[in-house]
Amino acid sequence: MKKIILYIIAVLLLLGCKSKDEHEGHAHAGPKVYYTCSMDPQVMETKPGKCPICHMDLTPITLDQMQSNGIKLSEEQVRLANIKTKPVVLGYIDQQVFATGVVKENENNVHFVDARVDGRIDKLYFKTKGAAVSTGQVLYEIYSEMLAATQSEFINNWKSLAQSPNDTLLQSIHQTASHKLMLWGLSEGQIEQLKTQEHPKIPFPIFSPVSGVIRALRVSEGSTVMEGQPLFELTAYKSLWVDAQFYADETANIHSGSVLDVLVQGASGAAIKGKVVQVLPQVSPSSTVNIVRILINAEDPWVRPGMQADIAWHKEGEKSLIVPSNAVIREAKGNTVWVKNKDGVYEPKMVHIGEVSGARVEILHGLEAGDEVVYSGSYLLQSEYIFKKGNNPMAGHEM
Repeated sequence: MKKIILYIIAVLLLLGCKSKDEHEGHAHAGPKVYYTCSMDPQVMETKPGKCPICHMDLTPITLDQMQSNGIKLSEEQVRLANIKTKPVVLGYIDQQVFATGVVKENENNVHFVDARVDGRIDKLYFKTKGAAVSTGQVLYEIYSEMLAATQSEFINNWKSLAQSPNDTLLQSIHQTASHKLMLWGLSEGQIEQLKTQEHPKIPFPIFSPVSGVIRALRVSEGSTVMEGQPLFELTAYKSLWVDAQFYADETANIHSGSVLDVLVQGASGAAIKGKVVQVLPQVSPSSTVNIVRILINAEDPWVRPGMQADIAWHKEGEKSLIVPSNAVIREAKGNTVWVKNKDGVYEPKMVHIGEVSGARVEILHGLEAGDEVVYSGSYLLQSEYIFKKGNNPMAGHEM
């Protein structure tokens, strides 16, 4: 009898343990589907029903969806949301440095017109500064006894040479007279014209050797001039200088030949590509700026010396990871980028950004070359994540 009682007690204990294990197993398994509200995602129920806050129907969500940190979309959803991706690439990002400057005359374009022979200025054809002169226009007429005598010598010699073309002495005199006339400013056309004249031309017109604008006028009508005396200063505006003001630490990588964008205020055209010709060695003690001299081609007729200009220099940095600016969601707590993984799931990643230049952003940490980042539709993915999960995807994350 005693053995029977012990056997019954052992069976009851075994059944009790089994029942307890099954109960615990069910408790750990739990429901695989939960129900949440699309308007109030903090609501989470184990069975369908109405939202206790807004009274909308609860939406089913699987446990895998809750535990996943990404979003899986169908091809139709991707198309409707206009989600586009680009791979992360290694490249250079331009760091823009801005400065102001003043348009100035290119002193290399200044041409000095000097008196070639002693004489008297009988007539000036240009009497004011700023007047435009073209090549071949008459600048002035000069009376010169030396020039008149040499013309007479040339005319008489040419007549004799026409009768005796093989006379070596006449040929030598002709060459000497021609050379003198050229040194005194006569053009080849004027010398050829003398061959048809009977008498020297007095006073004699002197043509401009170049085109330009009169920068300085150093002679007056009726004055006597000597050989070598400066008469006119002409400057051409085909190219100009822009003296730009950069801080000393900004000119470390600017050198002769660097290309900058120059936008002249008041000009009708767009920005002009300028080339650095010199970084002046002086630093202004009052403003601590360096003058960078830039050469521009003044194709716009409205660009003139004295005008103000804005200068932009694109400083090329070191090679780094580059993504489109639209791919980065910038918030107070950090910067987020959505990445499409190999399974087609879109996942958020927190990143540290470096330099920003227009449509490109430098990534310091958080991504690798080749990662497919979302550059169109990233804000929709962010909103969808918060809509479904009820929290920010980067909540609690730290780099």
